[in-house]
Amino acid sequence: MTFWQSPLVATLVTLAGLLALGGVLRSRIPALRRLAVPACILAGLLGLALGPDGADVLPVDRGTLESLVYHGLGIVFIAVALQSPPKGGGAVGPGAKAFSFGIPVMVSLQAAVGLAVVVALGLLGTSTHPGLGLLLPMGFEQGPGQALSLGTAWETSGLVDGGQLGLIIAAVGFLWSIVVGVPLVAWGKRKGLLAPVPSGAAEVAVEASPEAPPGSLDRMTGQVALIGVCYVLTWGACTALSSALAGMPDIAAIVWGFHFILGAAIAMGVRALLVRLAPEALDDEPLRRVAGVVVDWMTAGALVAVQLAVLSANWLPILLVTTIGGVVTLGACLWLCSRAFPEAPFEHAIVWFGMSTGTLPLGLSLLRVVDPELRSPAALSAVIGSAGAILGVVPVLLVLVPMTVSAHASGNPNAALLALGAVVAYLGVLLAAWRFGGALRFGGKGLWAKGGGEGP
Repeated sequence: MTFWQSPLVATLVTLAGLLALGGVLRSRIPALRRLAVPACILAGLLGLALGPDGADVLPVDRGTLESLVYHGLGIVFIAVALQSPPKGGGAVGPGAKAFSFGIPVMVSLQAAVGLAVVVALGLLGTSTHPGLGLLLPMGFEQGPGQALSLGTAWETSGLVDGGQLGLIIAAVGFLWSIVVGVPLVAWGKRKGLLAPVPSGAAEVAVEASPEAPPGSLDRMTGQVALIGVCYVLTWGACTALSSALAGMPDIAAIVWGFHFILGAAIAMGVRALLVRLAPEALDDEPLRRVAGVVVDWMTAGALVAVQLAVLSANWLPILLVTTIGGVVTLGACLWLCSRAFPEAPFEHAIVWFGMSTGTLPLGLSLLRVVDPELRSPAALSAVIGSAGAILGVVPVLLVLVPMTVSAHASGNPNAALLALGAVVAYLGVLLAAWRFGGALRFGGKGLWAKGGGEGP
C-alpha cells in the first residue's frame, strides 16, 4: 500500500487517466474534431478544472507536474537532436527559407511587445520585472517547457512566481492558437485563399530497421537509455557551467534554464560519434515516438499545473502582454506570409500562427483542418525552417534575454528600455536580411489579395 502513497505515482496515474479521457472525448465528439483541439490540451483543461485550483478532486502534486514539464523539455530536444537530419537538405524550398528568417523575426517581435508593455507599465507607475515581458516569446513561440524553465530561473533575480507566470502565458498562447486559429482557417477557406492541393503526397523513403538479435534490448528501451545517457551528460554540463559561474549567481541560474539547448548540443555530438562507431545504436522511429509521447504529457501537465491564484494576482500585465502579443502575432503572420511565401502563403500562415502561439504540433493540427494529409509544402517548410532559424534566434535567447535579466537584477532601472531598443534594432536587421536575402517584399497588393497576395 505504501508504494501507492507517493505523490509521483498518484500524479502520473491521474495524468494518464486525463490523457485517456481527452482522447476519448476528441474521438467521440465531432465538434472537438472539427475544432482540431489536441487531446493533450483537452486533458490539461480537464485537469485544471478538476485539480487543486478548480474542484480539487484530483490527487495531483503541482511540484511533480512542474518537474515533468521542465525535464520533458530537455528530453524532447535530446530525442529530436538524436534523429537523422532530413534527407535532401540541399533542396530546401522557398517556404523553409522564409521560415528560417521569419521565426527569429517573430521571436524578436514578441520580445519587443513584451518589453514595451513592461516599459509602459513602468511609466504609469507600476514596476514590472522585464522577465514577465520576455516570457511572451518564451511561452508563445517556444512553449510551456521553456517558459517554465526560464521563468523559474528568473525567480532568483526578483521575478516572483516566474515559473508559474511562464506556464500561464504558455496556456494563454494555447487558447489563442485554438480560439483564434480555428476561425482563421475557416475564414481563409471561405475567402478562397487556399492553394491547390498537390494530387499526391511526396514519397518518403523509409529504411527498415534491422531485427534485434535475441537477448538484446528492445528498440524503444535502447533509445530511452541513449536519451538518459545524454541527459546525464547534460546535468553534468550544467553543473560544471553553474559552478564556473558561481560568482555570478543570476547568470548561473539561467544556465539551468537553458538546459535543453545544452542537451540538444550534447545529443548532436553523441549522434555524430555513434554514426562513426556504432550506427546500429540509433533508431529514428522510437526516438520520434518518445518525443511525441513526452510532448503530450508535458502539454497536459503544464495546463494542470497552472495556479489560478498567480493569474489573479498578475492579471493586468498578463492580459496586456498576451492580448497585444496575440494580436501582433496574428497580424504579423498574415502580413508577412502574404509577402514572403511565394507558394501556399495562407497554409504557411496557418502553421506559423499555431507555432507562434503554441507549438509546431498545434500548427500542424490547424493545417490538417484544410489539408488532412499534409500535402501542401507548409508542413515540411515549418520543420526544416525551424532548424534553419536557430542561428537567428540565438542572439535573442542567449544574449539579449540573459543580459536584460542580469541588468535588472543589478539594479539598472532602465534595463527593459535598453533591451527594447536593442531588440527593435535587431528586428530591423533581421527584416533587412530577409528583404535582401529572401523573398520578403514590403509593397504589393493589399493584405491577402486573392491570388496569393505576393508583392511586385
